[in-house]
Amino acid sequence: MRIAIVVQRYGLDVHGGAEAHARVWAERLAARHHVEVLTTCARDYLTWADFYPAGRAAINGVQVQRFPVDAPRDIEAFNTFGHIVFGGPHTEEQELEWMRQQGPYSSELYAAISAQSDDFDLFIFMTYLYCTTFFGLPLVREKAVLVPTAHDEPPIYLRIFKQLFTAPRYIIYNTPSERSMLHRLFPIAHIPGREVGVGVDIVPSAQPNYEADPPTLLFIGRVHPSKGCDQLYEDFVRYRKATAGDQQPLLKLVFAGRADMTLPEHPDVEMLG
Repeated sequence: MRIAIVVQRYGLDVHGGAEAHARVWAERLAARHHVEVLTTCARDYLTWADFYPAGRAAINGVQVQRFPVDAPRDIEAFNTFGHIVFGGPHTEEQELEWMRQQGPYSSELYAAISAQSDDFDLFIFMTYLYCTTFFGLPLVREKAVLVPTAHDEPPIYLRIFKQLFTAPRYIIYNTPSERSMLHRLFPIAHIPGREVGVGVDIVPSAQPNYEADPPTLLFIGRVHPSKGCDQLYEDFVRYRKATAGDQQPLLKLVFAGRADMTLPEHPDVEMLG
């Protein structure tokens, strides 16, 4: 089978949940199928500025096609416009403009998807939230598989996403709860789909280089307000103050992942990076 995976960024040095998801699938599927990744030249998810050269490359045995972004994102202007869209009444045209500004918008990528529509049996679109899926999937809807990686977050309630979620031929969910949420929000019960994981590589046991003492609350992932890390920190500090005099084991909060925000220092909070 010939499979195209469409994702907003791709590379060994790209950090992101959907991007990692795409790379794991691409590398594992490539063992039995012809797999190509169609993506942009961006590495930074804030600006979407072109970083990688346009054209073809091979990464861990997977063929990758990169296309330039039409224009980098002005993150301050985007955030300001987001207050309009999510702060009160707005039009569907404003939602579409928000999506265009959300990015990464690549005219050459969409042209390539259309031009290569007969070259692949399936087009797998990773994550609902970006232009690569929103504008790319409808071009090949009869061959499109949507992997939403959706959360209960403000964008999922935008009206424009009804047209996206009702377009694919198949939907792959990460969890039953994601499936239930999306079936509640969109009329997609008739679209075939199922929950699919990515698999786990079993590695030999090794001595841990970090010992959790006292008991530890561990966050793994990118440390950023959009992931709720600021709220987690505030809730933890409030909990520690409320239980300071209790006769119970102390609790630490440990963040493991790239830090894209700064948190105040606290004796019971540790950043591993």
